[in-house]
Amino acid sequence: MHVGGIATGILIQPYIDHAPKDGLPGAGLLIGRLERLVIFVLILTGQPQAIGFLIAAKSILRFEPSPNAGHNAKNEYVIIGTLASFGWALCSAWLTVALLEQLPDLGIPTISP
Repeated sequence: MHVGGIATGILIQPYIDHAPKDGLPGAGLLIGRLERLVIFVLILTGQPQAIGFLIAAKSILRFEPSPNAGHNAKNEYVIIGTLASFGWALCSAWLTVALLEQLPDLGIPTISP
């Protein structure tokens, strides 16, 4: 687990010293890539229900009270981007699973947890 902490520190180091108050430049791109990676791994490991937790966490973290009683163009932009990103990740993962199922049996026994 310590290695994961080091890797995370290296990943966020460029952002720590220069974090502007209105957000990190390029952070949305990095967040999207990480989300798609997590979704891809969850589908490949047979845990698609865990994607709901990712959606819930993102919804909570993105919630900002709006002066326009809930209508905010930025929120709409984020929702559209999130749904498109999640859709892309799901389709890519399911296609990968379908392709992997077409491979011939290698005779490797499966281990049930």
